[in-house]
Parts: sequence; structure tokens; C-alpha cells
Amino acid sequence: MKPHRQLWLLVAGAVAPIAVFAVVAALLLVQHERETVERDAIGRARAAMTAVDAHLRAAIVALETLAASKSLEAGDIAAFHEESQRALRTQPGWMNIGLASAAKVQLSDAVYVYGKPALFSASEDSFDAVLRGAKAAIGNVVAGSAVQSPTARVRVPVIHGGEVRYVVSAPLNPKHLAELLQAQRLPEDWVIGLVDREKRVVARIPAVPPGAPASDNFREAIEREPEGWFYGRTLEGRATYAGYVTSPLSGWVLGIAIPAAAVESEVRHIFTVLGVGALCACAVAALLAWLIAGRISR
Repeated sequence: MKPHRQLWLLVAGAVAPIAVFAVVAALLLVQHERETVERDAIGRARAAMTAVDAHLRAAIVALETLAASKSLEAGDIAAFHEESQRALRTQPGWMNIGLASAAKVQLSDAVYVYGKPALFSASEDSFDAVLRGAKAAIGNVVAGSAVQSPTARVRVPVIHGGEVRYVVSAPLNPKHLAELLQAQRLPEDWVIGLVDREKRVVARIPAVPPGAPASDNFREAIEREPEGWFYGRTLEGRATYAGYVTSPLSGWVLGIAIPAAAVESEVRHIFTVLGVGALCACAVAALLAWLIAGRISR
């Protein structure tokens, strides 16, 4: 075998492990990058959900304070109506304070004058959950009679004699919940959304009407597991990777979607850098082999 051919085989044997190493290193770095982005997205989602849960817990505490009113203990609904109107003025995140009996008769709505006939509007399961468990419950997004736009309600029981006598409810203003999401200060091309247990939008940035269904991919991911990471399309049709978490307090789900192009650009960058490095190594090795082969031949 000619010397230069042997040198080429030697170069090939030396370069092949480098090429294999570059490919393996690229795959490992890509996997690490994806896991880093995933952890960051889920971590951000968990932090945002913590803020939402804190807001819900504060609403529960405020309603429980109102439910402990002496006027309710005495059965004085008119006096409680005045108290609820004063309380509503101090809660910019609430749209109403309603009072209903355990028999599902609407007794008071703070947005109306006392005595105006009101329709019972607790058509979703959170009202029954309060009656069954005698504890606070957080509802899904539904329309009511006093507040006809879709909202999510926080409800607490009024317990007398060991039984639930009344239920006090407050529909939360979706705009106020959206402000909590906006306060996360995510990049403008990211999407953050909060959905209820029926997978309907509670609040979202960019905004969509409360009560609108979540995207198909988001719904499918929630049905698979309560927390995770998935590739899909937003309601606007944009390709994204999204991380999401479920609140143990409300059962609501918060997701943060990152444009797929932003995630994949990092992958392309890694492959480009390692690919160029491997090609340069191969080119240098080939040049040296050619020069040495020429000297040996001479």
C-alpha cells in the first residue's frame, strides 16, 4: 500500500472518533438545553401560580371575615347587604358579593339595592362543594345573573349550629387576574394563560374572552398529566413549547408557552458551532496528511 494512502487511513482513523464525539456532544448539549428551558418554563409557571393562589387565599380570608358577620348570625340580611356593599368598595378585584341560602335562594347582591329580586345563579359545582364540605371552594368560569359576564367565583360557607346556613360568594374580576399574569413580565412573544378545571380560560396574556376554551394541545396535555411540558400550537396558531402546573388549591392550570423558533434556534446554534469545529478539525487533519504524504513521497 502506498505511503500516502496509509496516511489517509491514519487520518481517517484519527478524525472518525472526533466526528463521533462531536455528534454525541451535540446531542447531549441539545438535550441539556431543552431540559434547561423546560425547567425554566415550569419554574416560571409555578411562581406565577403561587401569585394566583395567594390572591385566591386572600379572597377566601376576606370572605370568611365577612361571613362571620353578626348580622348573618342574627339573620339580618338587610344589615349584611350594607356590610357587603362597604366591603365590595375595598376589593377592586371583586365584581360583586352575593349571599344565598343553603336552599339555593339568592338573598342579596351587593351590586343591587336591597330588596331587588335576584335570581339564584350558582349553576356550577362550587356551590354544592361548599354545602358538602362546609369549607371554601373556588369555581370554574361561568356567567351569573348579577354579573352576567363569565367570571370565576370564590365561595365560603356561613355555618350556624354545625350546618351551612348561607353561602357568601365573590366573582373575581378577570382583568385583575390578568394583571397578576402581566406582573410576571415575560417576553412579549411568550404566552401565559390560566384555565379552570373545565379547561376554559380564566385569564390570559395575550387576552382572549374569559370562558373561551383552551387550545386543543393544552387541553390534551392537561388530560395526560397535571404538570408537564409539551409542543403544540396556541389559540393564535403559533408553534410553541409550553410548561404548565396545576394548583392544588383551585385545580386551575397555569401554562407558559415559548415560541418554538426561540427554543429551536439554540439547538441550531449548538449544532452549527460543533459542526463547524468538527469540519475545521477534519480540514486541518486532511491538509497535514497531504503535506506529510508529499514530503514522504519525495
